[in-house]
Amino acid sequence: MGGTKEKIGREFAAMSRELSVELQGLAAAAATARAEVRAYEMPEGLEGAPFETAYAFQEALVAATNARVGGHKLAVNGAPQMAHFGVSDPAAGRILADEMYESDAVLHSSRFQEIGIEPELAAVMGPGVADLDGPVDRATAMAAIVCFRPAIELIDQRGVPMPKVELAQAIAVNVFNAGIVLGRGSIAPDALDLDALEVTLDLDGARVGTATGAAPQHPCDAVAWLIGHLARRGQRLDPGMVVMCGTHLPLRVLDPEARQVEVTMGGLGRVGFTVAA
Repeated sequence: MGGTKEKIGREFAAMSRELSVELQGLAAAAATARAEVRAYEMPEGLEGAPFETAYAFQEALVAATNARVGGHKLAVNGAPQMAHFGVSDPAAGRILADEMYESDAVLHSSRFQEIGIEPELAAVMGPGVADLDGPVDRATAMAAIVCFRPAIELIDQRGVPMPKVELAQAIAVNVFNAGIVLGRGSIAPDALDLDALEVTLDLDGARVGTATGAAPQHPCDAVAWLIGHLARRGQRLDPGMVVMCGTHLPLRVLDPEARQVEVTMGGLGRVGFTVAA
C-alpha cells in the first residue's frame, strides 16, 4: 500500500507541474470537497485546446484522493450533447475502484448531495488492451473488450447545473462521477445488437424511462476514442478496467425519497441498487 501511495504522490507532482499554483490548490481543494460531500469551487482559467489544462486538473484531483483508478467514463458523446457544447470529441473521466459496486448494493445517501443516474453499457477490457497505446479503429477496440455488462453511472453534480457549466470545468471535476453499479449479466461484443437494445428504468417499482437503440454512439467507437485520448497523454487502459460508454437515457436526479433503482438492458439482464437513508 505504501508503494502505491508513493506512486500516486509522484504522479500527482508530475501532473501538478502542468497547472498554475492557483489551479494546483483548487485541485487539492476539490478532492477534499469530494471526500467531504461538499459543493465544488468550480475552477476558472481552464482555457486550452483541447482541454489539456482541464484534464491535468482532473488527474491531479483524482491523484489527490489517493484512490486507485478502476475505469473510465465517457460523457458528452452523443451528437446533441457535442453540438450543445460546440465540440467534436466526447469528454472523459475516471472511475475510482472503491466506488465500483456490484448489482443490488446498498448505497447510503450520506455519500451524496444528490444522486443522479444514467443507464449505460460497461465495456470490460481484456488482456489485449495492454498493447494498445495509440489511435485504434472500432474492430481493434472490439477485440480488446471481453464483454459488455449492464451498468448505472452514479452522478453527483453538487448543485451545479450541467447544461450551464463550461465543459472544461466539468472535465476538471471528473464530470461529476460518483461511482458505478455493475450488473451480473454480460454479452460478447460481437453478439450485441445495439439497434434492438431496449433499456428500461424503474424507480420504486414504477416505470419512469424506456428507450430502444438509444446508445449515444457505438460502444466500441467509444472505447476506441478513449484509447486514443489516453495515448495522447501518455496513458493507457489496463486489463480488467471498465469503460462506461455513455448513457441511453437522460440523466435523472433521484428524489430524496427514492429507495429502489432498477435498470434492464435487453438480453444483458438487470442492474439495480437500494438507497439507504
